[in-house]
Amino acid sequence: MHILIGLLLAFVLIAIFSNRKTRGCRWRLDRARNENGQQFHICMACGAQCFTKDSTPPKTCLRPDPKEGDGQESAK
Repeated sequence: MHILIGLLLAFVLIAIFSNRKTRGCRWRLDRARNENGQQFHICMACGAQCFTKDSTPPKTCLRPDPKEGDGQESAK
């Protein structure tokens, strides 16, 4: 019973403290593409690419907006 309550509490805390702006993002560091002391990151979910000054991934989603007329709706 204690294990079940602990697991439930863990899931609730993760849901509360997780960053919703990057929930769908899966950032990967690509050291081969680093330039001028900046770290290159690419999102495996949407393909967004960026450089950061440290090795931490971006805090917000950088997904490019879909182009008009490509048949995809914006999920906002």
